[in-house]
Amino acid sequence: MALAIERGFRSGQTAVAEDAGDPRAVRLAQRYRAGWLKLFADGSLGSRSAALLEPYESGSGTPVGGPAGMLLAPPEWLRERAATAGGSGIAAQIHGIGDAAVRSALDILQALPRIAGGIRHRVEHAQLVHPADLPRFGAAGIAASVQPVHLVGDAPVARMAWGDRIRWSFPIRSLAAGGALIAFGTDAPVESPDPWPGIAMAVTRDSSTWAAGVGEGFVRESIDLARAIRAACLDPALTAGEDDRGRLVLGHRADLVVVPAEMLDEGAVADGALGSGRPLATMLDGEVVYRDQAFDPGG
Repeated sequence: MALAIERGFRSGQTAVAEDAGDPRAVRLAQRYRAGWLKLFADGSLGSRSAALLEPYESGSGTPVGGPAGMLLAPPEWLRERAATAGGSGIAAQIHGIGDAAVRSALDILQALPRIAGGIRHRVEHAQLVHPADLPRFGAAGIAASVQPVHLVGDAPVARMAWGDRIRWSFPIRSLAAGGALIAFGTDAPVESPDPWPGIAMAVTRDSSTWAAGVGEGFVRESIDLARAIRAACLDPALTAGEDDRGRLVLGHRADLVVVPAEMLDEGAVADGALGSGRPLATMLDGEVVYRDQAFDPGG
């Protein structure tokens, strides 16, 4: 049985080969692939610690660090570490939820050189983006790593905390229009690893759990199903420098999932089949690794 291990180094850990000529070190280097150095620019919406360009709305709770939230680290500190990682061929991802943190992250990442191998620098979450910063993602080749499923719980809080600024909350359509790579994720283990609820939220921008009026203003940034599927399949592969994944074309890996037709045919319905359906079969690199017992591909 083939075994692959993926893990992250915690802060302070390093990987050092004591002898670069050691055959074991050479084999490790051939098989080792570094992803991203993760840095944090700000906190979260729920704690009111996401860094904003303008203060939080009055009556929305007490912000942490000041009326406009807080940056968790000085931009220069983040810049130095991102540059050090880049010098070793490691891309940077910067957690940025508020529009001030997103702008700071873009300023830092835009100044970094491109990484060999095609791995893109990325802003993680990008839950509130000032409209002036939206085209910067595509222009600089910086990916927006977005988790649409967070809208389910965050929309009511965002409406209270950000007021009319929710027009630019989770601005997926505007990012796509600006040519950005949009890499959808689930934020597991914070959320379920199931990608379909997030795909559905990107399309519907609606939830039956929301009180009346909560969803107003969010739907303008919805995208169609084809763009959502791309953001869940192709754009993450391109962001990771894996150019042979994400599309069913000649020469690419045969990775695919078979889903019931109603998941794709129902349309934009809140909490509908798109977000709750189950795959019928999964193929990984040409090998069927999962098949529902009731699924007959020849039937």
